[in-house]
Amino acid sequence: MSQVRVRPMGATASLDRTGHGGVVARSGASLTLAGSPSMEGFNPLELLDASLAGCLALSVRIAARNLGLNDRLGSVSVEVIGAKAAEPPSRIARQTCRFAIEGDFNDAERRSLIEEAHKVCTIGNSYHAAIDIIDGEPLL
Repeated sequence: MSQVRVRPMGATASLDRTGHGGVVARSGASLTLAGSPSMEGFNPLELLDASLAGCLALSVRIAARNLGLNDRLGSVSVEVIGAKAAEPPSRIARQTCRFAIEGDFNDAERRSLIEEAHKVCTIGNSYHAAIDIIDGEPLL
């Protein structure tokens, strides 16, 4: 019986006085955080879009296994474009998802893969439920 590996959850973001920064995940993964629109790296809104896109792409593979279609699945690409709300408070009002699923599927099967992917996507499911954001003890 194989054991399921689980990556540690969590990340730390930091910025220096000039606005340059980064994000380091507890797993050790890292990326550059853009402190302004002209800086290299991801901004937080892009990270939100990337989180949903990545989760949905992975979830299509899970969906294919769940639906018995894995042997026909080729590559998967998911584009997510967020739109900010016009009224306060500052937030994302909508994220539009566009799927490119390669494989020998008819339209109904592609729709089933996308529907199942949405059902198993942890990020999307988290959006639909309430996420408690709480402050813990200070880092320093």
